[in-house]
Amino acid sequence: MTDHDQHVLSVAEIVHDAVAAGDAALMRDFEEARFRSQLAAAKANAAGLTDVCLAATSVLNALGAPGQPPGPGYGEAMLHLATVLDAVGFKSL
Repeated sequence: MTDHDQHVLSVAEIVHDAVAAGDAALMRDFEEARFRSQLAAAKANAAGLTDVCLAATSVLNALGAPGQPPGPGYGEAMLHLATVLDAVGFKSL
């Protein structure tokens, strides 16, 4: 697998986790949203995508502590993550 292919797959995995976090939040499953946001942040960090990692961490912070309701602004943080991911862009395999 080429470096380009690996980059595309890494970004796709991060996007998948970000979408799953948003879907979970819409279903009010904030534990799943926190879990998926943490996965997105970790994968972005491993891929060297600092801006994406920071945006995913911001979502995680806005969602707040486990077992607690989310804090204000988690939707805005999710939108920012989507915008940052959109800016990454990549050519398909």
